[in-house]
Amino acid sequence: MTARWCIAFLLALLLVPIARASDAPLRVATPGSRPAPGSDEAALWYAMDNAERELQLSPQLVRDAALNTYVRGVACKVAADYCADMRVYIVEQPWFNAMMAPNGMLIVWTGALLRARNEAELAFVIGHEVGHYRAQHVIQQWRHSKSVSAWTSAFEVAGTGAGAAIANPLGSLASGAALSSFSREQEGEADRLGFAAMVAHGYDPQAAVELWARILREEDTKANGKSASLFSSHPPTRERLDAMRAAVAALGAHADERDVAAYRAAIHPFLQHWLDAELARRQYAASILVISELLADAAPEDKALLSFYLGEAYRRRANAGDREESARWYAQAIALPDPPVAAWREHGMALRDAGQREAAADALHRYLELAGDAPDRAFVEHDLAELQEHAP
Repeated sequence: MTARWCIAFLLALLLVPIARASDAPLRVATPGSRPAPGSDEAALWYAMDNAERELQLSPQLVRDAALNTYVRGVACKVAADYCADMRVYIVEQPWFNAMMAPNGMLIVWTGALLRARNEAELAFVIGHEVGHYRAQHVIQQWRHSKSVSAWTSAFEVAGTGAGAAIANPLGSLASGAALSSFSREQEGEADRLGFAAMVAHGYDPQAAVELWARILREEDTKANGKSASLFSSHPPTRERLDAMRAAVAALGAHADERDVAAYRAAIHPFLQHWLDAELARRQYAASILVISELLADAAPEDKALLSFYLGEAYRRRANAGDREESARWYAQAIALPDPPVAAWREHGMALRDAGQREAAADALHRYLELAGDAPDRAFVEHDLAELQEHAP
């Protein structure tokens, strides 16, 4: 993704007569409808269409056919009659976020896919974004801007709210495209629409509660114990969690479908890559929580991988006691079926640091047997030679 996309998109938006259009009635957003030619909304769609064409060329798009088919299938369930108006894009960003532009461009970040546990939770996340689309919240917020400077400020805030924009233009523009500075009322309406859509398709509504509860716990890992919302312009996550709890209670009896197996099968091929991206954020307290909770209810075939990455999170954080904690998780990883090859290397290094030279050498030998032509082979062989040289 290039800065050219950001500049072209922003310039296109600034050319639209915001103040003059602020009193225009909203279009009736029926499936298949489009804004009237020459309207301010048509100009907004034009800018979004240009942005979408740039997005289609981005190296950050996940192009795997199976994953895209699966996510689009879930999106079409909750979008119902609006499915034909929607294009789904999965974008490599390790934060929890999704967004939908008024022209039907739906973006789901891989951080959201990592954090969701099942199809029901994904359905709620997407249903929320489709709710913004159906209610035309973006055009409402855009018209609410009173001047070019107000719009620019809103765009800049939206671009940094989810944390990713500091690293690349895609994060800022995607956030700007969805205008994450929705009002409390609009966010509440989108939550209600997403909740209703998941319930209508037989998903367990309790999944929405569990999702927001986990996001709140992640936010609470921030410094000083203060919750720093992942959606700083949205209502507080605790408020949204309480609203979902009340909605579930009001339902009484409800369906309990979550489609855990289908969801796990869809994301399993990408789990290691997404965990690498999660640790690259360098927000280790949050990552330790996220990975720990993933591990707690993981499929058996994922437990070794998650144990290894939990060890990695502690090792990289390097607080007091973290070296011992990482060693414990590396040992657990290699004791489980099908651990990642790197777990043997890190387990060996942890044993070396603990003075267990013979066991460390055995683990490093096992790593070299499994690693093939690994780029670090020479370094590991050097460490192994030192261990053997000083063996009793």
